[in-house]
Amino acid sequence: MNLSAVIDDVNENPHRRRSFYEYPELYDFYHSRVLDREAQVGLLERFSPEETARVLEFGCGTGPLLARIEGEYDEVFGVDSNESMLERAEEKVETATLRRADFTAWSAADEGRVFDVAVLMGGLLHLTDDRNLESFAENAHESLRDGGAFATFFQPLSDDVENGSTNLQTVESDRYAVERRSVCALTSEQGHYTTTHLFVITDEKRGTEARMGTVFEGRFHDPESLERAFSAAGFGRVEVLDGDGPSVLHAVK
Repeated sequence: MNLSAVIDDVNENPHRRRSFYEYPELYDFYHSRVLDREAQVGLLERFSPEETARVLEFGCGTGPLLARIEGEYDEVFGVDSNESMLERAEEKVETATLRRADFTAWSAADEGRVFDVAVLMGGLLHLTDDRNLESFAENAHESLRDGGAFATFFQPLSDDVENGSTNLQTVESDRYAVERRSVCALTSEQGHYTTTHLFVITDEKRGTEARMGTVFEGRFHDPESLERAFSAAGFGRVEVLDGDGPSVLHAVK
Protein backbone atom coordinates (compact mmCIF):
# COMPACT_ATOMS: atom_id res chain seq x y z
CA MET A 1 0.00 0.00 0.00
CA ASN A 2 1.26 3.49 -0.89
CA LEU A 3 -0.17 6.85 0.17
CA SER A 4 -2.62 6.81 -2.74
CA ALA A 5 -4.03 3.57 -1.38
CA VAL A 6 -4.20 5.13 2.09
CA ILE A 7 -6.22 8.02 0.63
CA ASP A 8 -8.60 5.58 -1.08
CA ASP A 9 -9.02 3.51 2.07
CA VAL A 10 -9.80 6.54 4.23
CA ASN A 11 -12.26 7.97 1.72
CA GLU A 12 -14.06 4.64 1.41
CA ASN A 13 -15.18 4.97 5.03
CA PRO A 14 -14.09 8.40 6.30
CA HIS A 15 -15.85 8.19 9.66
CA ARG A 16 -14.36 4.92 10.88
CA ARG A 17 -12.22 5.22 14.00
CA ARG A 18 -8.57 4.95 12.99
CA SER A 19 -5.08 4.91 14.44
CA PHE A 20 -2.02 6.58 12.95
CA TYR A 21 -0.24 3.24 13.43
CA GLU A 22 -2.77 1.51 11.20
CA TYR A 23 -0.98 2.78 8.10
CA PRO A 24 2.77 2.01 8.15
CA GLU A 25 3.21 3.84 4.83
CA LEU A 26 1.82 7.04 6.31
CA TYR A 27 3.85 6.49 9.49
CA ASP A 28 7.05 6.10 7.45
CA PHE A 29 6.35 9.03 5.15
CA TYR A 30 5.66 11.38 8.03
CA HIS A 31 8.23 10.27 10.59
CA SER A 32 11.07 9.97 8.08
CA ARG A 33 10.69 13.71 7.54
CA VAL A 34 10.16 14.93 11.11
CA LEU A 35 12.30 12.64 13.28
CA ASP A 36 16.06 13.00 13.64
CA ARG A 37 17.33 9.58 12.64
CA GLU A 38 20.94 10.64 13.23
CA ALA A 39 20.05 11.45 16.84
CA GLN A 40 18.63 7.95 17.24
CA VAL A 41 21.84 6.35 16.01
CA GLY A 42 23.73 8.79 18.22
CA LEU A 43 21.79 7.70 21.30
CA LEU A 44 22.69 4.07 20.64
CA GLU A 45 26.36 4.80 20.02
CA ARG A 46 26.69 7.16 22.98
CA PHE A 47 25.48 4.67 25.58
CA SER A 48 26.70 1.38 24.13
CA PRO A 49 29.25 -0.38 26.37
CA GLU A 50 32.68 -1.12 24.94
CA GLU A 51 32.77 -3.99 22.46
CA THR A 52 29.01 -3.98 21.96
CA ALA A 53 28.00 -6.76 19.57
CA ARG A 54 24.32 -7.39 20.40
CA VAL A 55 21.68 -4.65 20.09
CA LEU A 56 18.00 -4.80 21.04
CA GLU A 57 15.43 -2.19 20.04
CA PHE A 58 12.12 -2.16 21.88
CA GLY A 59 9.29 -0.67 19.84
CA CYS A 60 11.17 -0.93 16.55
CA GLY A 61 8.17 0.10 14.44
CA THR A 62 8.87 -0.10 10.72
CA GLY A 63 12.56 -0.75 11.34
CA PRO A 64 14.43 2.40 10.24
CA LEU A 65 17.04 2.13 13.00
CA LEU A 66 17.50 -1.62 12.53
CA ALA A 67 18.09 -1.17 8.81
CA ARG A 68 20.75 1.46 9.45
CA ILE A 69 22.74 -0.47 12.03
CA GLU A 70 22.30 -4.16 11.19
CA GLY A 71 25.59 -4.36 9.29
CA GLU A 72 27.58 -2.95 12.21
CA TYR A 73 26.81 -5.52 14.93
CA ASP A 74 26.81 -9.30 15.27
CA GLU A 75 23.16 -9.40 16.33
CA VAL A 76 20.41 -6.81 15.86
CA PHE A 77 16.96 -7.61 17.24
CA GLY A 78 13.73 -5.61 17.05
CA VAL A 79 10.50 -6.04 19.01
CA ASP A 80 7.13 -4.46 18.28
CA SER A 81 3.51 -5.36 19.00
CA ASN A 82 2.11 -4.03 15.72
CA GLU A 83 1.96 -6.68 12.98
CA SER A 84 1.59 -4.17 10.14
CA MET A 85 4.63 -2.24 11.32
CA LEU A 86 6.71 -5.40 11.44
CA GLU A 87 5.62 -6.38 7.93
CA ARG A 88 6.95 -3.04 6.74
CA ALA A 89 10.16 -3.59 8.73
CA GLU A 90 10.67 -6.96 7.04
CA GLU A 91 10.90 -5.14 3.72
CA LYS A 92 13.78 -2.99 5.01
CA VAL A 93 16.03 -5.32 6.99
CA GLU A 94 18.27 -8.10 5.74
CA THR A 95 19.88 -9.69 8.79
CA ALA A 96 18.05 -8.19 11.78
CA THR A 97 15.66 -10.45 13.70
CA LEU A 98 12.10 -9.23 14.25
CA ARG A 99 9.73 -10.38 16.94
CA ARG A 100 6.08 -9.51 17.46
CA ALA A 101 5.62 -8.99 21.20
CA ASP A 102 4.37 -6.52 23.78
CA PHE A 103 7.50 -5.22 25.48
CA THR A 104 5.64 -4.81 28.78
CA ALA A 105 5.17 -8.60 28.77
CA TRP A 106 8.31 -9.83 26.94
CA SER A 107 11.99 -9.91 27.76
CA ALA A 108 14.89 -11.39 25.82
CA ALA A 109 15.47 -13.70 28.77
CA ASP A 110 12.22 -15.45 27.84
CA GLU A 111 14.09 -16.76 24.79
CA GLY A 112 17.40 -17.35 26.53
CA ARG A 113 18.96 -14.23 25.01
CA VAL A 114 20.85 -11.29 26.49
CA PHE A 115 22.04 -8.10 24.82
CA ASP A 116 24.82 -5.59 25.37
CA VAL A 117 22.57 -2.58 24.85
CA ALA A 118 18.84 -1.95 24.48
CA VAL A 119 17.10 1.20 23.30
CA LEU A 120 13.58 2.57 23.05
CA MET A 121 13.16 5.52 20.69
CA GLY A 122 10.45 7.62 22.30
CA GLY A 123 8.07 4.80 23.18
CA LEU A 124 7.77 5.67 26.87
CA LEU A 125 4.84 7.94 26.00
CA HIS A 126 2.80 4.78 25.33
CA LEU A 127 3.30 3.58 28.91
CA THR A 128 0.46 5.42 30.57
CA ASP A 129 0.05 2.99 33.48
CA ASP A 130 2.61 2.77 36.30
CA ARG A 131 2.39 -1.03 36.31
CA ASN A 132 3.25 -1.19 32.61
CA LEU A 133 6.20 1.12 33.16
CA GLU A 134 7.45 -1.06 36.01
CA SER A 135 7.00 -4.22 33.93
CA PHE A 136 8.89 -2.71 31.03
CA ALA A 137 11.76 -1.61 33.27
CA GLU A 138 12.02 -5.16 34.63
CA ASN A 139 11.97 -6.62 31.11
CA ALA A 140 14.65 -4.21 29.92
CA HIS A 141 16.80 -5.23 32.89
CA GLU A 142 16.30 -8.95 32.22
CA SER A 143 17.20 -8.47 28.54
CA LEU A 144 20.70 -7.17 29.29
CA ARG A 145 23.95 -8.80 30.35
CA ASP A 146 25.70 -7.57 33.48
CA GLY A 147 27.15 -4.19 32.58
CA GLY A 148 24.68 -3.80 29.72
CA ALA A 149 22.98 -0.46 29.13
CA PHE A 150 19.51 0.83 28.35
CA ALA A 151 18.72 4.26 26.91
CA THR A 152 15.62 6.07 25.73
CA PHE A 153 14.39 9.50 24.73
CA PHE A 154 11.37 10.89 26.58
CA GLN A 155 9.38 14.10 26.98
CA PRO A 156 9.43 15.00 30.69
CA LEU A 157 6.51 16.28 32.72
CA SER A 158 7.47 19.83 33.67
CA ASP A 159 6.10 23.34 34.01
CA ASP A 160 6.97 23.83 30.33
CA VAL A 161 4.24 21.39 29.27
CA GLU A 162 1.36 23.58 28.12
CA ASN A 163 -2.22 22.37 28.44
CA GLY A 164 -4.10 22.94 25.20
CA SER A 165 -0.98 23.29 23.06
CA THR A 166 -1.43 23.20 19.28
CA ASN A 167 0.92 22.19 16.52
CA LEU A 168 0.93 22.23 12.71
CA GLN A 169 3.47 20.35 10.59
CA THR A 170 3.53 19.69 6.86
CA VAL A 171 5.85 17.25 5.09
CA GLU A 172 6.11 16.78 1.34
CA SER A 173 7.58 14.76 -1.49
CA ASP A 174 7.38 15.46 -5.22
CA ARG A 175 3.98 13.78 -5.31
CA TYR A 176 2.49 13.74 -1.82
CA ALA A 177 1.88 16.15 1.04
CA VAL A 178 0.84 15.30 4.59
CA GLU A 179 -0.37 18.01 6.93
CA ARG A 180 -0.86 17.22 10.61
CA ARG A 181 -2.76 19.50 12.98
CA SER A 182 -2.64 18.57 16.66
CA VAL A 183 -4.26 19.71 19.89
CA CYS A 184 -2.93 18.30 23.17
CA ALA A 185 -4.84 18.41 26.46
CA LEU A 186 -3.44 17.32 29.83
CA THR A 187 -5.86 15.00 31.61
CA SER A 188 -4.10 14.30 34.92
CA GLU A 189 -1.52 15.73 37.31
CA GLN A 190 0.61 12.65 36.59
CA GLY A 191 1.19 13.76 33.00
CA HIS A 192 -1.49 11.85 31.11
CA TYR A 193 -2.64 13.61 27.97
CA THR A 194 -4.96 13.24 25.00
CA THR A 195 -3.88 14.47 21.59
CA THR A 196 -6.30 14.84 18.68
CA HIS A 197 -4.70 14.78 15.24
CA LEU A 198 -6.11 15.75 11.87
CA PHE A 199 -4.12 14.38 8.94
CA VAL A 200 -4.71 15.86 5.49
CA ILE A 201 -3.11 13.56 2.90
CA THR A 202 -2.83 14.87 -0.66
CA ASP A 203 -1.82 13.11 -3.87
CA GLU A 204 -0.83 15.94 -6.21
CA LYS A 205 -0.54 13.64 -9.23
CA ARG A 206 -4.08 12.30 -8.96
CA GLY A 207 -5.58 15.42 -7.44
CA THR A 208 -7.06 13.43 -4.54
CA GLU A 209 -7.18 14.14 -0.82
CA ALA A 210 -8.25 12.42 2.39
CA ARG A 211 -8.82 13.76 5.88
CA MET A 212 -8.22 11.41 8.78
CA GLY A 213 -8.80 12.13 12.45
CA THR A 214 -7.03 10.15 15.17
CA VAL A 215 -6.88 10.30 18.96
CA PHE A 216 -3.78 9.36 20.95
CA GLU A 217 -3.60 8.75 24.71
CA GLY A 218 -0.10 9.25 26.09
CA ARG A 219 1.90 10.35 29.09
CA PHE A 220 4.64 12.81 29.92
CA HIS A 221 6.80 11.12 32.55
CA ASP A 222 8.20 12.62 35.73
CA PRO A 223 12.00 12.13 35.61
CA GLU A 224 12.31 11.20 39.28
CA SER A 225 9.55 8.61 38.95
CA LEU A 226 11.37 7.06 35.98
CA GLU A 227 14.60 6.88 37.96
CA ARG A 228 12.81 5.14 40.83
CA ALA A 229 11.11 2.63 38.52
CA PHE A 230 14.32 1.60 36.78
CA SER A 231 16.27 1.47 40.04
CA ALA A 232 13.56 -0.75 41.54
CA ALA A 233 13.86 -3.02 38.48
CA GLY A 234 17.46 -3.76 39.45
CA PHE A 235 19.57 -1.29 37.46
CA GLY A 236 22.67 -0.27 39.41
CA ARG A 237 23.04 3.17 37.88
CA VAL A 238 20.19 5.29 36.55
CA GLU A 239 20.41 8.88 35.34
CA VAL A 240 18.29 11.42 33.50
CA LEU A 241 20.16 13.75 31.17
CA ASP A 242 18.73 17.02 29.89
CA GLY A 243 19.87 19.03 26.91
CA ASP A 244 18.64 20.31 23.58
CA GLY A 245 15.60 18.30 22.53
CA PRO A 246 14.08 15.40 24.48
CA SER A 247 15.48 14.22 27.80
CA VAL A 248 17.39 10.94 27.97
CA LEU A 249 17.05 8.14 30.51
CA HIS A 250 20.20 6.02 30.82
CA ALA A 251 20.42 2.90 32.98
CA VAL A 252 23.25 0.39 33.48
CA LYS A 253 22.75 -3.16 34.79
